[in-house]
Amino acid sequence: NREHIWPKSYGVGYSGSDTSDVHNLRPADWNVNSARGNLFFDMCTDGSCSSPAHSEAAADTAKDGERFMPPAAVRGDIARSLFYMAIRY
Repeated sequence: NREHIWPKSYGVGYSGSDTSDVHNLRPADWNVNSARGNLFFDMCTDGSCSSPAHSEAAADTAKDGERFMPPAAVRGDIARSLFYMAIRY
């Protein structure tokens, strides 16, 4: 399964180069991707998030109703992808 880092519902089109840009796609577990949905990526450090974000997700993930904290190992990659998409499109 693949995950769009910048969700289509937040402005990436359904056709054209932005929907298939490899900088916006990452491999993902289907269940974890579904648990994230369209939540914004953000840090969950105030104790309001449940951790892990899903039973199949890494132990250092978390989420609440507004945000999803990805595993530490990929946070930099995700930040760079979001920056690229914001500038490029």
